[in-house]
Amino acid sequence: MKYQIAALSILLLLVTGCLSDKPSRSEEPKAPETTPATEPPNGESFSVSEINLDMLWCKPGTFMMGSPEGEKDRPKDETQYEVTLTKGFYLGKHEVTQEQWEKVMGSNPSGFKGVTLPVEKVNWDEVIKFCEKLTQMEKEAGRLPEGWVYTLPTEAQWEYACRAGTKTAYSFGDEITPKQANFSEAKIGKTTPVGTYPANTWGFHDMHGNVWEWCLDGYGKYPDGSAIDPVGPSVGSTRVSRGGSWSHFGRNMRSAPRYGSTPGYRYYTLGFRLSLQTEKKRTE
Repeated sequence: MKYQIAALSILLLLVTGCLSDKPSRSEEPKAPETTPATEPPNGESFSVSEINLDMLWCKPGTFMMGSPEGEKDRPKDETQYEVTLTKGFYLGKHEVTQEQWEKVMGSNPSGFKGVTLPVEKVNWDEVIKFCEKLTQMEKEAGRLPEGWVYTLPTEAQWEYACRAGTKTAYSFGDEITPKQANFSEAKIGKTTPVGTYPANTWGFHDMHGNVWEWCLDGYGKYPDGSAIDPVGPSVGSTRVSRGGSWSHFGRNMRSAPRYGSTPGYRYYTLGFRLSLQTEKKRTE
């Protein structure tokens, strides 16, 4: 009998020891938590790691939008007026490439195929979906601050970045050559890899030529007098694109020219550049 009691005691000691070695619920390892971003990325630039896209910071400022009456090849819709941008924003160093588009959308509608070529034949509605999808991806990864979204630049933001502090017809001066941009006089006849040509003084490539770039705004008449953070109409049959393309003349490459297309329009000459900024409300 005493041997049975001794054996039972030993068994109880072993069980108690095993239980005491098991960590309590509060001591069990926890999955790492993602800390949501609360501020935009610091510094003059950053890379959207999910698609390896470089973004450059544009600080707030005031500039003359449009073109002066004496500028060569100037149409009537470029009425010059003073614009003040009160908030900084990020803009893509390059046009969005086909590789970057594929990583987000899983398809490639471009006519000229190449991973480093700008994506083209994308309409405005599809580009907005790309921006929304990328925004959601970055929010879920905890890399996007509250209130910030990936979107298209407004027309004013686009020209501000294109001019990069200049007042001349082009960011390179009052003339442009095939060594500075991909346009019809270069006689290439197609898109070229992003970054092939020199950047402007703020570091942006291909603001002149390669592909036209969709903007957020609807096409509308410029306001009279000065404007603060202008955003074009959200309704109407057209959306603005800027910058000219590989198939257009040099006069279309100037910093001021505007072009309006329906949101569903797509062509070999039309792509876009990504922006990161606080959400904006467009006027009706």
